[in-house]
Amino acid sequence: MEPILKTEALVLYAMRWQESSKIVHLYTAEAGYLKIIAKGAFRPKSPFRGALEALNRIEAIISTRQTRGLQILTSASLLDSYLNIREDLHKTSLGFAALEVLKKLFSAHEPVQPFFHYLTEWLAVLNSENLPDPGVYLWHFLLKVSQVLGFEGALHHCLHCGKAPEAFPVLLDYRQGGLLCGECRGRRGGMGLTLDPAQWKALAAISQAEVSALAQIAKPEAQTLPPGLTEALLGHLAHHTETPLELKSLKWYV
Repeated sequence: MEPILKTEALVLYAMRWQESSKIVHLYTAEAGYLKIIAKGAFRPKSPFRGALEALNRIEAIISTRQTRGLQILTSASLLDSYLNIREDLHKTSLGFAALEVLKKLFSAHEPVQPFFHYLTEWLAVLNSENLPDPGVYLWHFLLKVSQVLGFEGALHHCLHCGKAPEAFPVLLDYRQGGLLCGECRGRRGGMGLTLDPAQWKALAAISQAEVSALAQIAKPEAQTLPPGLTEALLGHLAHHTETPLELKSLKWYV
């Protein structure tokens, strides 16, 4: 008998396979990234109908075998479809951008259960009806991904002198993975995004906050963060993972 895996999972991507089945990419709580086949998913009376759409959180029962590239889905129950995200264009863009990052960077990564729990909390908060600034949630997500993958940047002190910045603007250097204070960037140079004191404090606060507290941080000072911050954080991840991160979903975000 093949081992059976019962796990919560986030649906990242789904495509038709042959006439009636689906190949689905999942990020699971128990086993990390999995590719599964849902046989008969397109049949009118399929028990999978409605559950295997991207961004859904499901409870899945999967028949597994290490030597098999595609595992077999035997059951899927919808836990949350995040309707408020789907009904808001900005939130939809951010939610699907997160799925793109997971698909690009986590397909060969070890399962990290605390990160799965972070994802479900992140999506639940993003699904809340009123958010001051959804962009703050994307920055938090990208910072968390950097931490999980082992590329967390130093945002509270200068990479070279080790001191909290006193001279501004500071440089968020995506190649070196952290900050250069105003004095060190003048001597050493670098490539990245410059931040004034208010912007630096806002970014440092976002990096330390729990997801549930982000609404309190999304105040005018956080909203002054430069538009290039998303590109800088993606550039940091792309540089250290050697993976291009042009996210199609962010083209919807205006």
